[in-house]
Amino acid sequence: MGSWAAHLMKKNGSMLIAVEDVTGAILNKDGIDPDDLADYVKEHGGVLDYPKAKPINHETFFNTKADIFIPCALENQITAETAELLKVKLVAEGANGPTDPEGDNVLQRRKIDVIPDILCNSGGVIVSYFEWLQNKRSEFWDIKEVDHKLHKMIVDAYVRVRDTAEEFKVDWRTAAQIVAASRLEMVYKERGIFP
Repeated sequence: MGSWAAHLMKKNGSMLIAVEDVTGAILNKDGIDPDDLADYVKEHGGVLDYPKAKPINHETFFNTKADIFIPCALENQITAETAELLKVKLVAEGANGPTDPEGDNVLQRRKIDVIPDILCNSGGVIVSYFEWLQNKRSEFWDIKEVDHKLHKMIVDAYVRVRDTAEEFKVDWRTAAQIVAASRLEMVYKERGIFP
């Protein structure tokens, strides 16, 4: 998830400055080319010792000033302790459950926006659904069609969550849960599952 996020964001002018994986953390404030780093990781098994960045410790990684922090691998990376270290405007949750409840409270108190995991990293689940549909219908969609349908679904979901957050004056995680529960309620009523 992390390498693809960096690759796709590079195309839109974003600059990757710090990366951490199981082998360690690295930093280059002038930018790290995500494609070059991906090639290095394929050959060496991790980011540690990447020659175009300097090694840093875990605390320095979380303390690196940036616009966006994208936790992409592990649950509970953002705790009350690590949330206090972050110097970012936005956390885009690429992993499942990367923020624990205490960390979430700190992010809210510090007014760091969060795109929650159930919205931010839903692309894989959506594409799996597309695969299921294609198999069920004996169809084949090319990559452009898949990307177009995925883009539409993600943007529509983003707009619904954003609008719900504004309507109810809640954080985005709560708004995403409101949207999900409301959609389930609507389907249940339409199908007569609950009277």
